[in-house]
Amino acid sequence: MASDELVQRIRQKRHQVDGFLSTALPRRRRLLNTTIIGGTIAAALTAGPAVGGASFTAWLTGTLHLTSPSWRLLCAAASICSVLATVATQLLKSYNVEANVTRAQGCRAKLEVLELGLALGHVDERQATSEFLRCVEDVAFLDES
Repeated sequence: MASDELVQRIRQKRHQVDGFLSTALPRRRRLLNTTIIGGTIAAALTAGPAVGGASFTAWLTGTLHLTSPSWRLLCAAASICSVLATVATQLLKSYNVEANVTRAQGCRAKLEVLELGLALGHVDERQATSEFLRCVEDVAFLDES
């Protein structure tokens, strides 16, 4: 593989990895935030009736002018938040979001180092090709998308 061709392939792979990361990082952040916030809200919604008991739920029912007991509303909202948190957690795990992002970030850094090393003459073409092929293997999941 000629040095210019190798550099071009490195740039193409970096572009592909950057494209993946530009969508995966925000997705990961949204899923993590949904997990944390959903679980926290679910716990907070059930804490009131658990700590305050019947007097708290009676007060809340009267304050909100509800026709049914407030604990029902709180439990329903807590259930929805809990389901959202659970689904977000499962999506993170089932799509290997965290592992794929970590591998892509590592590959991006390696590719940048390879490109710079080739440009400055610190890495020979054979070593760069070998490292490039390892990077391609590390992010093989990108070709499945």
